[in-house]
Amino acid sequence: MKLLVIIPIITKEFVKDPDKRVGTYVRPENKVDFANIDYGPASIESKYDHDMAAPFVVKKAEWAEKNGYDAIVVSCMMDPGVEAAKQAVNIPVVGSGEAGRQVAGLLGKNVKTVHARPLTVLQLIEDPEKAFECLLINGKKAIEDGADVLILGCTGLTGLAKRLQNELKVPILEGEGLALNLAQTMVDIGISQSKKAYPKPAEKKRILPD
Repeated sequence: MKLLVIIPIITKEFVKDPDKRVGTYVRPENKVDFANIDYGPASIESKYDHDMAAPFVVKKAEWAEKNGYDAIVVSCMMDPGVEAAKQAVNIPVVGSGEAGRQVAGLLGKNVKTVHARPLTVLQLIEDPEKAFECLLINGKKAIEDGADVLILGCTGLTGLAKRLQNELKVPILEGEGLALNLAQTMVDIGISQSKKAYPKPAEKKRILPD
């Protein structure tokens, strides 16, 4: 099985250790590749960034299907281009945000998303330890406010969930890993998104950069 993780930004530094990032979410015999979009924002922190990235996510998804991938994961908790990609291709497409939300609903009754604020997305690369400290502070506050499950609010925080869970004693979810696991399961059992829900777009002229 071949899975493609689309990184919907042009910054490549987030994926330094792909094997570690995949962790225990995917069986070792399955191949996971990571690919950034070719055009778009350096990070996604607004609707503007989201919409700028979306068409290039779809273009990369179409490339993945043509090149033999069995499923696609979009590595951003804002899910840019996910619904459009589900229309464009027949293979499973899973967004990190939707995966986190769906699984969280099975684990608790008061789900909160926790961010490493005040750090920006690009600052997560520069100082992972500071990112963890911010997560710990914000996670404790979310629990004090009643949260019983936390979702990491950015896939740039992937790899910090287990450590944070040990500190906070509630389930901490990483959307990218859950999306990979769900995509793997979909391929295993032979299902994909419904074409009644996500119909193939009509053929017409559309121009994007090569």
